[in-house]
Amino acid sequence: MYNILLGSDNKQSLRMLRHLAAVLSLFGFTLISIFFYYNGLYSVELSTLNAVLIFFWSGVLCFTAILRSGFNKRFSDPSLTKPQILWSTLFLLSIAYMLNDWRGLVLISYFAMLSFGFFKLRFREFLSVGLFVILGYVLVILYIFVYEPERINIKLELIQLLVFTGTVFIMLYTGSAINRLRERSKKQYADLQAALEVNKRLATTDELTGLYNRRYFMEKLAQQKALSERNNSDFVIFYCDLDHFKNINDTFGHHTGDIVLQKFSEILKSSIREIDYAARFGGEEFVGLLVDTDLENAKKVTERIRSSLDAFNFNDIAPSLHSTVSIGMANFKEFNTIQETLMSADNRMYHAKNTGRNKVVYSDEGDTEIRRLI
Repeated sequence: MYNILLGSDNKQSLRMLRHLAAVLSLFGFTLISIFFYYNGLYSVELSTLNAVLIFFWSGVLCFTAILRSGFNKRFSDPSLTKPQILWSTLFLLSIAYMLNDWRGLVLISYFAMLSFGFFKLRFREFLSVGLFVILGYVLVILYIFVYEPERINIKLELIQLLVFTGTVFIMLYTGSAINRLRERSKKQYADLQAALEVNKRLATTDELTGLYNRRYFMEKLAQQKALSERNNSDFVIFYCDLDHFKNINDTFGHHTGDIVLQKFSEILKSSIREIDYAARFGGEEFVGLLVDTDLENAKKVTERIRSSLDAFNFNDIAPSLHSTVSIGMANFKEFNTIQETLMSADNRMYHAKNTGRNKVVYSDEGDTEIRRLI
């Protein structure tokens, strides 16, 4: 029932809820208007009052249909706050015209209508709806004074107009102040969210390469261990160390070294799946986690990483620049502890460096390596 009435979209539901609250208020105002008629306060026939009520409520139902259908999303203000206030103001001014007395009392209802715009209307919009009702009331007074002078006490009406105008401007100031406070709060919230996002990124990623940092990687590794033990699945850890990286820094400069690190990070990220993880452990040392992967598939991934860097053309950075990587890897099921798996992958990476570099080592047995698997 709730979804039928308000819809499933949260923003649309809120707009409908506010609209229905306004409709309920206007229904109460309509009952008061009918009460005025049956107490002899109008100068019109019942048929005229009925025509005004039917015309007004037809407009209200049109607003309801537009909001419920979602057509309102095409407008700059999907809540249609200003049009609804202006339509309600026309109804109020119509009732004020039909009354013989008590016009000032009816105008008090306008402040309830205006309050619905506190959280949506900017100052210029507040000013326009305020001037609309003031000008409308002036025209009502002038028309009655010119054409039906017996129905008006002009001095009383001018006093009421003065008081009403002053109160409207106070409401405009209050409403615009509330709107400014709301907009400031929204901006502060957006800034806070952006700052939290930056802090989160800084807390989990390496600033230079955009890869995860050591702390975050170790958290994910612990989670993967628990998941693998529960699902009886395997995963592979691999260590990467860029060969002769100190020579690159010494020969071409640290800026060029940073570019090499960034290029390798791009190769690393593009070579693994979205569910996998890659991190920079420090300096030129990187580590990866291949989720739900056996050793055979991991060999293909790591060889792709190695061969991609070996073939990468750095001529646009430095003509004689060339970089390679040594990789060691180990699967969790072989050791059943994170510490031993990490140590084994690290040792195999050093074994790759000590036996010629630019290779992948995946076993402790002899000099097992991958050179051109793919």
